[in-house]
Amino acid sequence: MGVREMSQTRQRAWLAFAIWTVAGTGFAVTFFARGGPGSLPEDSMRHLAGAGALAFGFLGYWLALWLTRRRKGALPRTDERDSEVMARANQTTLVVVLLGIFVLAIGLWLAHEADGQVPVGWMWFLAYGSVILASVTSAVTILILDARTGGRG
Repeated sequence: MGVREMSQTRQRAWLAFAIWTVAGTGFAVTFFARGGPGSLPEDSMRHLAGAGALAFGFLGYWLALWLTRRRKGALPRTDERDSEVMARANQTTLVVVLLGIFVLAIGLWLAHEADGQVPVGWMWFLAYGSVILASVTSAVTILILDARTGGRG
């Protein structure tokens, strides 16, 4: 089964998964390199590299949406099943991201409670990581739900 036979929803989910996995890996390498969260606030090159990873994710995903758009005069490549899958994926993504942020925030506080403060670098991780987590979770959930509901391709 080729890429052209996939539904637009599945095709976009695979592309989003690939793009945001690369962006997330790039950000994680940048974040944990050269001293990790403690040294991140003073390292402008790591700030730039982290922002570059996120920019890659956003620009790559925008490009994927543009490349998979419906062409003028072409038949629709989505239907009500795709809408249902995307709605359920959005609900799941919200829960996963909220739980992830909550667990990380509480975990960071517990780990640094004796210090009386959490290194500010972790706030960068929380902000960038929540975007990446949401994007990857949405794509994976769409792929799982699409397969479970007998997706079209």
